[in-house]
Amino acid sequence: MTAASAQYRELVEADVLPIFRVSAACRLIECNDAFARLLGCTSPDEAVGLDTIPRAIDPASRDAFLARVRAEGRAEHVLCQLRTPGGDARQLIVTGIGEFDADGTLVGVHGYAVEVAARAQAEKLETIGRLAGGVAHDFNNLLTAILGYTELLLASPHISAGDRADVAEIQKAGQRAALLTQQLLAFSRRQMLIPKDVDLNAMVATLQNMLLRLIREDITLSCDLAPEPAIVHIDPAQLEHVLLNLVLNARDAMPSGGRICVSLARVAAAEVPRALDAGPVTAEAFVQLRVSDTGVGIAPELRAHLFEPFFTTKEIGKGSGLGLASVYGIVRQSNGAITVDSEPGAGTTFTMYFPAVAPQGAADETSAREATARGETILLVEDEPAVRTLVAAALRRQGYRVLEAETPSVACTLFDERHRDIALLLTDVVMPEMNGPALAQRLVGVRPDLRVLFMSGYADAVRPLDIDHPLVGFLGKPFQASALVARVRELLDSGAQRDAGASGTVM
Repeated sequence: MTAASAQYRELVEADVLPIFRVSAACRLIECNDAFARLLGCTSPDEAVGLDTIPRAIDPASRDAFLARVRAEGRAEHVLCQLRTPGGDARQLIVTGIGEFDADGTLVGVHGYAVEVAARAQAEKLETIGRLAGGVAHDFNNLLTAILGYTELLLASPHISAGDRADVAEIQKAGQRAALLTQQLLAFSRRQMLIPKDVDLNAMVATLQNMLLRLIREDITLSCDLAPEPAIVHIDPAQLEHVLLNLVLNARDAMPSGGRICVSLARVAAAEVPRALDAGPVTAEAFVQLRVSDTGVGIAPELRAHLFEPFFTTKEIGKGSGLGLASVYGIVRQSNGAITVDSEPGAGTTFTMYFPAVAPQGAADETSAREATARGETILLVEDEPAVRTLVAAALRRQGYRVLEAETPSVACTLFDERHRDIALLLTDVVMPEMNGPALAQRLVGVRPDLRVLFMSGYADAVRPLDIDHPLVGFLGKPFQASALVARVRELLDSGAQRDAGASGTVM
């Protein structure tokens, strides 16, 4: 048995958290003593032998849990009703991660359960999640304006050196706040992954300057890129969130300075630790992404808890305990796996593995970022005045014509008058009168070739089905003006072959 396997076995058998493993039919395969006691059994062998789960769990709870695992790869904080063989009624909050075969079929689930004394406690946990998501949504609107205007100011040739330094500090604070809101969204399950083929070499190189601004002068940062394409299918915004979290953690682990290294390598499947169980993966090669530091390291008794929500080793007020939990969730939802290697005083290394994609699958986003407006007209629908003003200003600076609407009804009026001129609908998702997807459906019914870009701090307000089209996209708040302009250009250029002969205005 390897050291990693021994540590895993020690964790499972520890009498701390009820841990289980079930089949796709929810039949118990393995559990620890704590979970056996939840079922009213004296030992794991007794629980497995009685095959208690299918009869004990309420069918509606069981089906809802398995449906979420099949759809998302994992299910978190699901309330399940359980009745023990002795007749005792119990309620559990269950979190599970799916196990899939080579065809992507669910074959099992492993996870943990926490008993709650009454439904009120479960509802309290759910309320906390909704509150966190709501706060993040409202704060994201404010941060979109803050980050957008600071970027526009920094791009101005008329700003003085002193003012530029002050604005840069405001931008740094806004970026840190944006990172916290992303953690809140991940915790409350209000984030949605929009994956595409991304070359991590290009992404890390692009992020390097931003990462340098987040660390102190007594810390050096190096980025070692892979000698060959490092392309994976992932949501680039969420992977950026992962990198920011890990680099900030590394920075905080080096109070006296040190080194951070972000490295990329393409590795064969045989080099990936088999115990990682990265889900429905059949790739022959993986992209390995590592973030290493020379900091204080992590004690062995703490490493097993690193990815738990609200667990933090930082001082009170300096850590939310959500960063690594959201990192773990994003990596696993992306069919990846993550490991931690650390010893006290010897630094820490986080290693992630993602299935590699053939180079021809990578999207070339350079031209989309560099392209400017070609006279297109954009219908902007946003009920938050600060965000609407910023977005309109950023687009007009690039040469776009912008029609502003504060409500869907105003947008419909403008569209009825100018629908032949409008190339793209840029709309918020959560609005009074009508939500963004409903508005888009109405307008696209008149103009099937209309591009649509949703923007929201509530990513789950848009179903993946709503954006599963080459002429439809999503931009999560907060965003900077450059990201907005790049996404708009990308959508306007999409389907260009089908629209051959149309320049500027889409007819």
